[in-house]
Amino acid sequence: MIGGVQSRLRKLDIYRKLPADLTEPTTAGALISVISTIVIVVLFITELQAYIEVDNSSEMFVDINRGGEQIRVNLDIEFHKFPCDILSLDVQDIMGSHVVNVEGRLIKKRIKNGQIISEEVHSNHEGHDHHGQQSIDFVRIEQAFKEKEGCQIAGYIIVNKVPGNFHVSAHAFGGILHQVFQRSQIHTLDLSHTINHISFGEEDDLIKIKKQFQKGVLNPLDNTKKIAQPQGGTGMMFQYYISVVPTTYIDVQGNEYYVHQFTANSNEVQTDHLPAVYFRYDLSPVTVKFLQYRESFLHFLVQICAILGGVFTIASIVDGMIHKSVVALLKKYEMGKLS
Repeated sequence: MIGGVQSRLRKLDIYRKLPADLTEPTTAGALISVISTIVIVVLFITELQAYIEVDNSSEMFVDINRGGEQIRVNLDIEFHKFPCDILSLDVQDIMGSHVVNVEGRLIKKRIKNGQIISEEVHSNHEGHDHHGQQSIDFVRIEQAFKEKEGCQIAGYIIVNKVPGNFHVSAHAFGGILHQVFQRSQIHTLDLSHTINHISFGEEDDLIKIKKQFQKGVLNPLDNTKKIAQPQGGTGMMFQYYISVVPTTYIDVQGNEYYVHQFTANSNEVQTDHLPAVYFRYDLSPVTVKFLQYRESFLHFLVQICAILGGVFTIASIVDGMIHKSVVALLKKYEMGKLS
């Protein structure tokens, strides 16, 4: 019974073997075997590297308002000759809102001769009196201008997810400035500055993205320096035009990060009003998605099988052609020798 089953199974064998005494090794076959082994090893290593490496893909689609109704803007800007006591950061948008000293958390650092002499933390609307202006020490302001104090603001603000602008100026203290300075002096306030950093999104997410993806334009304004050159008693206003693109990053573990890429242009104009630095931003309706992924193990297995099968098939064909050619040449040689 068992023998009959085995006999039927043998009839299904498509890999039938020749007895060892009917086969013989050849020099050409040995060379082809060595070359085939080398090719298989090289191709296997290449495919293994491709399987281990992380690939990237990108796509674009219409924004579905991922990440909420607001955007976090990270700032680190140094004003070389503009005291902290009269510096305010305000926000306007097309919805009609105008917020003075906006929501967020900012650190104002007083700078003199390149050294930080003090710093204050401002969050939400701290430090405002009932008139919406900060308490001012007139003597300290005059002293700060005489000693050419600067101010560095660092931290973040929260803005609505609509086109608008945020700007640095002394607009919140315009009435007080007229009491301290002459009109001509107010117009020539120096807003020369260096942008150490500006980005849109959670700072922790941005740091992870830079390490893992190394793709996207996340902070093109970093290390930008502008020097005011007023003419004819007028002040100078700096304007930056920023196009913000919502961006989703998905790493190989499936973690999603919602940040914003942006591009920027700038110009400077003379003004008869209080000088200011404007950052005007517009939002793209299209979201860009970057995805990290690895090749599946099944795909890797199929590729390895294809390498083995392909190399062995080609090697067998080449070996057969060489063997037949050699046999044909030997037959002709023997026939010529006999004749």
